[in-house]
Amino acid sequence: MRMSNSHPAEDNALPVIPIILGPTGSGKTALVVDLVRDGRLTGVEVVSADSRQVYRFLDIGTAKPTEEERHTVTHHLVNILDPSETYSAGRFARDAEAVIAEILKRGSAPVVVGGTGLYLKALVDGLSPIPWIPVDVVDRLQAEIASVGPAVLHERLRELDRRCAAAIQPTDTQRIIRALAVLEATGKPLSLWWEEHPKTPSYRYVWLGIRWDRAQLRARIARRTRAMIARGLEREVRWLLERGYTWEMNSMATVGYREWKRYFAGEITRDEVAAAIATHTAQYAKRQMTWFRTNPRITWVDGSSPFLKDEVLRWLDDRHAAAKK
Repeated sequence: MRMSNSHPAEDNALPVIPIILGPTGSGKTALVVDLVRDGRLTGVEVVSADSRQVYRFLDIGTAKPTEEERHTVTHHLVNILDPSETYSAGRFARDAEAVIAEILKRGSAPVVVGGTGLYLKALVDGLSPIPWIPVDVVDRLQAEIASVGPAVLHERLRELDRRCAAAIQPTDTQRIIRALAVLEATGKPLSLWWEEHPKTPSYRYVWLGIRWDRAQLRARIARRTRAMIARGLEREVRWLLERGYTWEMNSMATVGYREWKRYFAGEITRDEVAAAIATHTAQYAKRQMTWFRTNPRITWVDGSSPFLKDEVLRWLDDRHAAAKK
C-alpha cells in the first residue's frame, strides 16, 4: 500500500494524517517499520510523538528507534534536544505541524506515532491560553516539591485533577508544578482549560490505538527491560552522568534512567534496578491507557492479533478511501 495525501475532490478538504498510538511497549514503532520493511507500506515518514525520544544520547532507555529503523523509515522529532533542555506540548505541536507540512510538500505521507497523550492533544486540538500564574505560587510549589519530592505532589494532583495526572509522569516536576499552579491560581483544573478554545484543525487526524491485555503488556515490558540492560543501559546512564547531566534535569527523571540513582549510590542491586524500571514502566503504561480511554476518536486493535498488520493496512485504506468520497 502506498500512502499519499493528494487532496480529495473537494478543494477545501484537509489531508488525512493517521495517528498510531498506544502505551509504552505496545510495538507502535516496530509495527510501522515492519510494514515498510515488508514492502506493504510505502511513501511514509514518521513524526514521533514521544516526549523522551526528543533527547539526544537517551537511546536505550527510551526505546528509541535504532539507526537501522530510522534508515528504513525517516523519523522526525527524534534527537532534537540536548538532555539539559526542556520541551513542552505547545512547542511539540508547532514543531510537528511544521514537519507535517514539509513532508506533504515532498509528496510523502506523514504518520504520527507515539504515546505522549498531551502532545497528541496539543497537536490535534490545541492547548487553550491560560491566565498568568503569580510567581509566588510557582516558587512555593517548587520549594515544596524540593522538600517532599514529586511523588507527593503528583498524588495531590491525581486527587484534584485525575485526567491531568494521568498525562504526567510522577517524576515530571516541571509539569506537576504547572498543573497545580494553574489549579491554585485559577480555581480550574488544567484538564478543563485544555477543553477551551479548540483550534481550527490544519489536517484531518484519524486515530488508531494498539492495546494489549494487561498481563501480556507487563510481560512485554519485562522482556524489553531485560533487553535494555543487556544492550548497555547502565553504561549509557553512566556516560550521561560523566558528561555533566544531572539527576535534577527533566530528561534524567525519565523512567529507565532515574532508577539508577540509588544503584550508583550503592543502595540497591542491579536486579533491583531492573525490577524498578519494569514496575515503573508498567505503571506509566497504565496511566497512558487511562488517558487514551477518554478519547472516543480512537479505533482500537489488538496488539497480539496474528492479523495485526492486515488490520492496520485495512484501517489506513478505509480512512483514505472515506476522505476521497
